[in-house]
Amino acid sequence: MPIDHQYTELNDGEWRLRVLAEAWSEELWREVSRMIGRQPANKHPQTVRLTPAGGKAAPALFLKIFHPPAGIDAVKDICRSSKAARFLRQSVRLSAAGFFVPTVIAAGEERKGRHLKRAFVLTMEVPSEPAPLFLRNRVDAPSALAWAEKRLALESLGREVRRLHDAGFVHGDLVPSNIFVDRATGGGFRFYLMDHDRTRRYPNWFGLSLRRRNLVQLNRLPLPGITLQDRIRFFRAYCGRPKWSGAERKLLFWFERKTRERRKEIDSVDSNGSFRRLMSWKDEKTVAA
Repeated sequence: MPIDHQYTELNDGEWRLRVLAEAWSEELWREVSRMIGRQPANKHPQTVRLTPAGGKAAPALFLKIFHPPAGIDAVKDICRSSKAARFLRQSVRLSAAGFFVPTVIAAGEERKGRHLKRAFVLTMEVPSEPAPLFLRNRVDAPSALAWAEKRLALESLGREVRRLHDAGFVHGDLVPSNIFVDRATGGGFRFYLMDHDRTRRYPNWFGLSLRRRNLVQLNRLPLPGITLQDRIRFFRAYCGRPKWSGAERKLLFWFERKTRERRKEIDSVDSNGSFRRLMSWKDEKTVAA
């Protein structure tokens, strides 16, 4: 894969590393290696939080470990880059296109011959919160979002996702927990896009169905403080038009239908009846009481 000029390629035994030289050290590599060796094999990637030697003053690091693939994926990985390499590549491309992403400190893959054994990505902590937590911490709290702030955040996010798609990117898993939110200096909001091992960039004429899939991923779950009107406000900002066209109304109806389907398939809930009720958030503490 093409290596961005900021990254240096290193080899250590069967490991091939691409590292950000100013943030990398032998001590850090020993800690990363130790943590990788401690994790049991799992078909799902595992993320571990590392506290750097600098203590509390230094930002935390997050180590995402990809275990050996199985079946047809193991065969495919003989001829393609690892998920870690793809993560780094797309992070660099997204950053170059003006999107906020975590800084990748290093990405590495371990191969025996051409057979992929393990891979990892090491990223720097970003000063933000996952969208669901950001919202939860501001429901009935002193820091609660005012109506105007919530409207600004939703419209800003709608425009940001549309800009992502207009740039040709389709996120691999655009669920709310993969969008981190921070208040920007001078007002407004900043959105960090996370987890890019499955993100791809397509020509503008390609990938319409995948972009729609991103919208369904983002819309599927009830979220603290988010109403049906808020969802429509996001969609209107994504479309970029003050008034609905026939095509946009048709897309909105499709959007609702697919969201109902996914809620039934993934969350095993009754998706019939009121869409407003289906998408309303219920505080777990209130339900438990």
